[in-house]
Amino acid sequence: MNFIVRNKKESRDLIQQLGVNRVPEIFVNKNDVEEIERFFLNNKADLYVIRHSEKASAHYEYVKNFDEFKKVANRFDNEIIIAVSINSYKNKILLGAIEVDKERVRLCATSKPELDHRTMYNGTAEYMIDTDIFDRKLANIPEIDYLMDYIQRYDMFGVTIEFTIYDRAVGVNQERIIINEIRNF
Repeated sequence: MNFIVRNKKESRDLIQQLGVNRVPEIFVNKNDVEEIERFFLNNKADLYVIRHSEKASAHYEYVKNFDEFKKVANRFDNEIIIAVSINSYKNKILLGAIEVDKERVRLCATSKPELDHRTMYNGTAEYMIDTDIFDRKLANIPEIDYLMDYIQRYDMFGVTIEFTIYDRAVGVNQERIIINEIRNF
């Protein structure tokens, strides 16, 4: 299936439409204090991330609770995303970005727990692969079969998918994978 995704909001909408696993999050105006406080109360976690809702690769902040959010809220434009951070879930096995298009696989991924989706692109990711789906070296990547099955199940071909795979069920659907973003922008 071909998806057109032009920004983070369209990515989030597509993730919800497909029903893939994701972290709990809200798109909200930073001044909607009651809604924000309710989110923190209803989605207990060790760590949350605050991001601009319209800007890619923009400033973000990690906070541990609603009180910490209030201290950083003025650093953001009005429309923000508040999400349970993937880092609040322990025991990541693999995180990265993958695109499977016809018989091509493009993958940038890491099993290093200190890296995240922004820092892995600086050349420290163990897996930087552009190959065909029949390449035997893919078998050396932890959980690659699980990831490929998930992509096939939801027909997510021809787009870049940011993902994180854990050793246990996490997220809204309680699965071992979180889909962080789907993009072709």
